[in-house]
Amino acid sequence: MTITIEAGRYFHVTGKPPTEIEDSINTAVEMVLDHSMSKGWQGILVTRHGPDMYTVNLSAEVPYGVTVERDLTGSNQPHSVPETMSQ
Repeated sequence: MTITIEAGRYFHVTGKPPTEIEDSINTAVEMVLDHSMSKGWQGILVTRHGPDMYTVNLSAEVPYGVTVERDLTGSNQPHSVPETMSQ
């Protein structure tokens, strides 16, 4: 499930099956990417807050044209990483 916090800029993604989470993250990244390309100055930050909780947002901390994943869980378990945007 994806909840829009700020249209085109910030999304909260939750889910149980990994495929549902991956699909929701990819959809959120696409929406943020569209907004990023129209503004041209922020990259995309995907943050893992828990095994089934992520945020996807534009971030001034990430260079334009780049997608970065940050894991706040301290876990080393593998998880999906969205593709890097092309510049």
